[in-house]
Amino acid sequence: MKLLLRLLHLLLVLPPLGASLLVALRGRAIVTALRRGVAPGDVARALVPKHPIPMRTLFRRCFLVNFAVEPAAMSSLLPSGIEPDIYEGKAWLSIVVAEMDKMRPAFLPRMFGTTYNQIVYRAVVRCEGERGVYFLRSDADNLLMSLAGDWLTIFRFHYSPMAFRCSRQQMRLDLSTSPEQQADIHARYDMSQATRSLPPSSPFPTIGEAQKFLVELFVAFGYDPVAQKLLKVRIKRGEWDVRVVLDVQAEYTFMQNSAAFPPGVARLDSVFYVQELPYYWHTLERRR
Repeated sequence: MKLLLRLLHLLLVLPPLGASLLVALRGRAIVTALRRGVAPGDVARALVPKHPIPMRTLFRRCFLVNFAVEPAAMSSLLPSGIEPDIYEGKAWLSIVVAEMDKMRPAFLPRMFGTTYNQIVYRAVVRCEGERGVYFLRSDADNLLMSLAGDWLTIFRFHYSPMAFRCSRQQMRLDLSTSPEQQADIHARYDMSQATRSLPPSSPFPTIGEAQKFLVELFVAFGYDPVAQKLLKVRIKRGEWDVRVVLDVQAEYTFMQNSAAFPPGVARLDSVFYVQELPYYWHTLERRR
């Protein structure tokens, strides 16, 4: 009975014609995934092709908010075959806060792009010897982009209105999600004293070492829970001219007080700031 209810839920989530076709083609894998306890919504998303076309944008403004995390807590959030990359005994996750300028299919001119704000939570990971990132969650303040990102990418998007207030010396960010999502953000980035020096509490000896570990990552990994296969998307981007800034408010519920990261599990290490950064996402590759 429980399996039947999950199948019915899946059919309600997918458009009728698409559901019928996909269930016919992958029925056994779908039933197996549901029996393993995979949520119907996750099964439905897995059935939709991911990263079918290359995409490009410009990160007009971008903050990289870096957290050191207890390795066991991070490992529990990653699928089999993907593990946290460890530096000085800690796993690492960066929240990328960015204004996306003219996001569009790579073959279209800039005039057809969409500008919006995006926040992603990306863990620094290893997969079969290759370093990259794994997305635990993403937020966008554009409904169309959040829907497209949730169904057509491995980035786990949510629609989340957010408020940015900018001045020459400071940028404020306020994002309030529903209580069950536990992903509110209230940040105030002070750029008046931007520097190339890391906070004394950071374990990285130099900003170059931190950038090498936290930034020089050119592949995003994902997981298909129906096919039980690892996925991979390669990234091409411009060079990061990093400055370190201070977050004088630094309230990140997902990292500081959530089911994923209870209090004390993650510690804010540093905040990087970069501007005018071109990004290009290739189409999907399958690992195994």
